[in-house]
Amino acid sequence: MTVTRDNKIVVDEKARLDALHQYNILDTGREGVFDDIVHLAASICDTPMSTVTLVDENRQWFKSRLGLTVSETPRHIAFCSHTIGRPGPFIVHDALTDPRFADNPMVKGEPNIRFYVGIPLINIDGHAVGTLTVMDHRPRRLSDDQLFALRVLAHQALTQLESRRSIVELNRLMMERDQAQSGLQRMHDELEARVHARTRELVQATAAHKNAELLYRTLWETTTDAVLILDMDDVIRYANPSTLQVLGYMPEELIGKDLATIQPERFREAHRRGKQRYLQSGLKKLDWRSTEATALLRDGTELPVEISFSDMDLNGRRLFVGFFRDIAERKKAEAALFEEKERAQTTLKSIGDAVVSADVDGKITFLNPIAEQLTGWRNEEAAGRTLSQVLNLVDEETGMPVACLSPDTTASGRPAGIGSRTLLMRRDGEQFSVEGSIARLLDRDRQSTGCVIAFRDVSLARKLAAQLSHQARHDPLTGLVNRMEFERRLRLALGKVEVNGIGHGLLYLDLDQFKVVNDTCGHVAGDELLRQISAVLRLNLRDSDTLARLGGDEFGVLLESCPPDAALRIAEKLRQAVAEHIFAWEDKRFTVGVSIGHVNFDDDTLTLAEILSNADAACYVAKERGRNRIYTYLPKDQALATRHVEMEWIGRITSALDEQRFCLYVQPIIDLQRSAAEPFSTPSHSEVLLRMRERDGRMVLPMAFIPAAERYNLMPALDRWVIRSVFAHIAASVAAGGRASRVCYAINLSGASLADENFLNFVRREFAESGIAPSQICFEITETIAIANLVNAATLMGELKALGCSFALDDFGSGMSSFAYLKHLPVDFLKIDGCFVRDIVDDPIDHAMVASIHHIGHLMGIRTIAEFVENDLILDKLRSIGVDFAQGNAIGAAAPLLPESGNV
Repeated sequence: MTVTRDNKIVVDEKARLDALHQYNILDTGREGVFDDIVHLAASICDTPMSTVTLVDENRQWFKSRLGLTVSETPRHIAFCSHTIGRPGPFIVHDALTDPRFADNPMVKGEPNIRFYVGIPLINIDGHAVGTLTVMDHRPRRLSDDQLFALRVLAHQALTQLESRRSIVELNRLMMERDQAQSGLQRMHDELEARVHARTRELVQATAAHKNAELLYRTLWETTTDAVLILDMDDVIRYANPSTLQVLGYMPEELIGKDLATIQPERFREAHRRGKQRYLQSGLKKLDWRSTEATALLRDGTELPVEISFSDMDLNGRRLFVGFFRDIAERKKAEAALFEEKERAQTTLKSIGDAVVSADVDGKITFLNPIAEQLTGWRNEEAAGRTLSQVLNLVDEETGMPVACLSPDTTASGRPAGIGSRTLLMRRDGEQFSVEGSIARLLDRDRQSTGCVIAFRDVSLARKLAAQLSHQARHDPLTGLVNRMEFERRLRLALGKVEVNGIGHGLLYLDLDQFKVVNDTCGHVAGDELLRQISAVLRLNLRDSDTLARLGGDEFGVLLESCPPDAALRIAEKLRQAVAEHIFAWEDKRFTVGVSIGHVNFDDDTLTLAEILSNADAACYVAKERGRNRIYTYLPKDQALATRHVEMEWIGRITSALDEQRFCLYVQPIIDLQRSAAEPFSTPSHSEVLLRMRERDGRMVLPMAFIPAAERYNLMPALDRWVIRSVFAHIAASVAAGGRASRVCYAINLSGASLADENFLNFVRREFAESGIAPSQICFEITETIAIANLVNAATLMGELKALGCSFALDDFGSGMSSFAYLKHLPVDFLKIDGCFVRDIVDDPIDHAMVASIHHIGHLMGIRTIAEFVENDLILDKLRSIGVDFAQGNAIGAAAPLLPESGNV
């Protein structure tokens, strides 16, 4: 065999094919030993397909196959054609990405080969006559241990081929020997009878003697065994011609020599003593019994022989006739078979899986070391016992014996799995989770001779899988089921409603004052509080109820098969238990409450998402109505309907922010104290107004979405978006020399922004990045918000006024104590509430209120702005009072900040 630089074999194809045909194996039936090798290869490599393949002139033929329905394929599409051209393994990790095989019909169609490993079967003369392969339907790789095992199994397959050739030849030789021996025995019997008869008749019948002599000579010369006739002293008196072929001596070279000539020295003394004992016994009992011995050949080498002797008298002379038969080939075949058996035993002892074999009656015949460890039985102890005695396999859930060891398990001939929930009870009582398979052992006639069971300890893998499954379904802080598992159980409960019509309840719990504990004592204390509350809730539920932590300080309870009145009793029990719980942390003590939303569902009209949404909405209403209470969802509930509308607005507002669908409008504010003849076309002061554009282009006014944004804390994001957009517009206008550089823009701020400790830094950063003058910005705060956040409002006003910004107090006059708080707020403008301005022409009280606000504002150095100026009569009244500025449709309607697009 010659190997090239690219690791390929230079193949003498004619010699390779001659070597293949010598095995006389092509198109023969299946043989158990090759099937065992294929099944073991597939099991070790965890592949669905494996073959022992022989490659002749035009095809690859499968001597044994697993996972394939065909028995042969054309050679030009065979992966094995590549394998026999290499000295080592041929591996294709993904046939679809390998240009040599991507269009191969065995890859694109049945059997859909994606992964291939072939080990060439190279005989002693260096000819690769075939392959041992494993294949898979998916790309993959083998470990070094698996490749080593494949090489071992390939060697076993080749040994089987060689053994088969030797056995065929041996059978032929043995048949010839048997035929010759049978004939020789018959002839020997006849010869012995005739020798005795002829010896008595020798004097009387010379003619008969000559015939007998001729017969002896014929037998003497034609037998293939070496025949020696010895005297009492072991001197060879006669030798037939076959001594040359068997012993290497010409007959004349042996005549007159001692038998020791053909005896190795180490056996001579034993032979001498044995013969002496035989002669001293006085018996004549040598009866051609054969025994194995060793002969010393003429060239000094030794030869295994089978010898048989007979004791005879010839004319009163005691002689010994010995037949020597060459059994070297038979011994080689026996040695090869023994070596193969030892190799298989070594392989079974070295693999990492437990292997148990049993005979056709289910009696154990072999346990490898791993099987001994897992079962607690030694191989010698287990031999002869039944499988069920040694392999105590039970279902891990039911504890019942598994049925995989019954005689019918492998009746189909295919390996059967032991099962994924199987426990092995060891002899000492320890348990192991195991996985494996059982397969039948078949003889050459496809008759069952027993079975082999391979399995492995998967206890650690199952334990890790169980841990991962538990972690995926449970909250790590409280140990309760998490939202995913809760929704899974809720989905199952919905299915049960359809089956039996029994109603279920769902409670949505949100802790009250949890933020106080978190802010006061830190998150560690908050986590401990959640754990304690989880324990409190669990103690007050039924065994059939599911308690889950849904996130943060929110919990869910699924009350299966629970009518509404019972669910409310449980909810009240939970509320009371939480309210009575005292949480102690260091030197502080806290009590918390819980707001609970309750939903009952007794049919399939509500989806899972609707049930959770309704429970969440009911919980929110419970909080809105004073906290620490229970609210039950009912269809057409107005409070819940409002909540749902607001929840819908959250998504719409968030989407509009993400998709840049908010727009800025401006409405002019005009100085009333200039000449009435001056036009309103160039205002120096404008209020910025926010609009939201729907996806269909419709414009939404702020009163539709601002309440939801305020309630769900979206106003800071909207305020920041407006500030960035206005600052960017002014900066662009200044750079272009536009009109915006001369206008002061009034921007409304929410109460949430006033309370945001990072808001001031945000405004400072935006001024720095945009480069606009702070004097161009006037922030508007409603009187109600300012009074509710008096300290924060005063601080923010002071800081921003120091930068150069101005402030307007919006909706002034609507509060109960407007003037009392005014002196604490450094404002520049008072925007008189439109409810007073709207009817100023006809209502003297409104007229007086506007005049009073204007008068007090001027006394404090604050200018006034009148809102909702809708006509010229109102304008005239405001001018007569002396109000400084006016805003309304009589001055100008709100218009897009950028007329060409309506957006920023």
